[in-house]
Amino acid sequence: MNQKDKDLGKMDGDQIQFPGYYIDTDTGHWWVTDIEEGDKPDIHIGYWPKELFDLMGDGANILGIGGAVQSSSSGVSPPMGNGHLPTKKDMDSARVSEFLYRYENSDFKNYYQYSKLDKLLDSEKCYGLKKGDDYFFTFGGPGGNSCGI
Repeated sequence: MNQKDKDLGKMDGDQIQFPGYYIDTDTGHWWVTDIEEGDKPDIHIGYWPKELFDLMGDGANILGIGGAVQSSSSGVSPPMGNGHLPTKKDMDSARVSEFLYRYENSDFKNYYQYSKLDKLLDSEKCYGLKKGDDYFFTFGGPGGNSCGI
């Protein structure tokens, strides 16, 4: 692990962005894409052939995003996100923003304009989830010995 990787867990560390995923309706392949803003073309990183997703047929009819942690055999629950509970400062914990989806051959749409955020937490003492004012949510927590999960 280099120094840059170590700084990702800090509140003032570098930010990382994960790519987008979508199904190409012409080929049926699922693409991993760096979605660019404005008039820039998206950068296609690679794809999974449609044959790997037989059960999904021509696409998906629901979308979801989530995360999970699992305690060790000693009962200690690990941190989630960058290890910080969501606070009033949106940049203090891990966050998901601009979660986009693409319906058939349309432009990408912001998931939050058409959905709600369901909160499901096993231990609010150790983990948190907070909807932001715009199109994002923050999540994370330190984990620990007495999370009860």
